[in-house]
Amino acid sequence: MKLMPFAALLLATSAAPALAGEVLMLDHTPSVEELRGYLAPTDAPRRTRGIEILAQPAAPAMPTTKAAATMDMPASPEPVVATATAPEPTTPEPTTIGYRIQFAYNSADIQPESRSFLDQLGQVLQSEPNLALAVEGHTDAHGSAAYNMGLSQRRAAAVQSYLSTVWQVPAERLTVSGKGESEPLTPNGNAAENRRVQFRPLS
Repeated sequence: MKLMPFAALLLATSAAPALAGEVLMLDHTPSVEELRGYLAPTDAPRRTRGIEILAQPAAPAMPTTKAAATMDMPASPEPVVATATAPEPTTPEPTTIGYRIQFAYNSADIQPESRSFLDQLGQVLQSEPNLALAVEGHTDAHGSAAYNMGLSQRRAAAVQSYLSTVWQVPAERLTVSGKGESEPLTPNGNAAENRRVQFRPLS
């Protein structure tokens, strides 16, 4: 039996981390209306009423002679009704959004400059009592995978704690998970873009 060289075997059995799915990364602090539009869209396309078109056949020509005037005139056919119906409107799908919440180095302490985003999110959650979110912490690939997994979990929990403490959002509406470095946004796992917290609406 032919054996594979060790290096080739290592490459064949180790898989690169899968890139994250479709995520809308926000590079600014959005307004409450923007966040609501992403996470709890309610504006469906406006319904267009059906249009009825009455097709009335042209009237027959009037007789020109006395004899023709005594002939029985054919009954006018019923008008033809054509109905154009607009397609059923569809409700926009919620969006998974990501934001680079700033934490202290190797810590889950939320920095003051990121609180404005969480305050906007808190207002949305207060005004949308049926909205529940998955809160996912993500890191870059610096450090060990085990350490990054724990750090991302602590950071997601810190976000949940802030929203629950400051905005009185029930903790059960915020499902916390840490993804560590397992779902990078870019092929370069060490890129700063991968350090983020994602918010995914739960159905």
